[in-house]
Amino acid sequence: MKFSCDLQLLSEVVNNVSLAISSRVNAIPALEGILLECSGNKLNLTGYDLDIGILGSLEIKSKEDGALVLNSQLLRDMLKKMAGPIVSISTDERLMATISDSETEYKIMGIKKEDYPTIPEVGVNESFELEDITLKNMIIKTLFAVSQNPTQSPVCCGSMFKISNNVLSVVSVDGYRVALVKKKLSVTSNDISFIVPSKTLNEICKLLSDNEEAKTTIEISKSHAIFRIGGYFIVTRLIEGEFINYENAIPKDSITTIYVDPKKFALSIDRVSIIVTNKISVVMKVENSKVYLQCESTLGMVNDKFDVEMQGDALEKIAFNNRYMLDALKHADCDEVKIVFNGPLIPIKIEPKNDDEFLYLVLPVRLK
Repeated sequence: MKFSCDLQLLSEVVNNVSLAISSRVNAIPALEGILLECSGNKLNLTGYDLDIGILGSLEIKSKEDGALVLNSQLLRDMLKKMAGPIVSISTDERLMATISDSETEYKIMGIKKEDYPTIPEVGVNESFELEDITLKNMIIKTLFAVSQNPTQSPVCCGSMFKISNNVLSVVSVDGYRVALVKKKLSVTSNDISFIVPSKTLNEICKLLSDNEEAKTTIEISKSHAIFRIGGYFIVTRLIEGEFINYENAIPKDSITTIYVDPKKFALSIDRVSIIVTNKISVVMKVENSKVYLQCESTLGMVNDKFDVEMQGDALEKIAFNNRYMLDALKHADCDEVKIVFNGPLIPIKIEPKNDDEFLYLVLPVRLK
């Protein structure tokens, strides 16, 4: 293998396909590397950790076709420190790779292509298209509620994508909260549902464009999904299992309802959270169109209050985890939210005042 290409472009593609590579030491050395395959005037690069694979490509000036696996971290560091603007990479029969520009030359040992695991071929059953900006927004608004506890049910460690009646819903549940966003699709699609791991969604967000014209194609099989984003091809294993029936947890009634600017509410929680310690919750009361927040710990006590629009009965006392409530409020991308209470043990419902684009549930903390 022998080729040359633009240093900045190669560095960008290497960095992006490396998103699929685990930072942990792997029992299979090849999985710590990037597969480079040179054919004609095209270089294909692959990063893969057996769960998620990212493939990218770029135009090159090739002198000799070939393939080799190079350590991802070493390659990224080398390209980052080189002056460029053109980088050349060549390999010999001993799998020694030479990486050089006009001033610097590195030599590192590679691994033969045959030692690199093959990304599974995905037979596509369904597919649909979505604007990059929309997909990115839906992931960001729900990913925070994915469980970080590996002992929980695997389905809680990802977000469910569900299409029903041409509306796409993305839902995350961790046992203490629910995050749901909905968007009507601009093209007709069959009803489907699948669960994408949170690691995949994190890396997808880094590749999605902010260009309003950019679109991503999502292809689904029984066990895998493919995201075609720009010039990249992301294939991921899906999480198997039946997603939690979150709909049963959504309150249908309302005893107390307030309408408030989410930023205003978040600032108040921030103020009382100064003395929050482990297992200490924020206590809330609503009466006479005012919200009263209190936190008491071994460090001291804080009281705060602010005005709201209120409907229904006064809320005597309810407690919640400050971080869970802040996450919901900070991802509520609107000027005013509707917050519904049905007593101290029923989930708190947060949604926009004038539409149903998103819905957050936060489970209250039982007061002693």
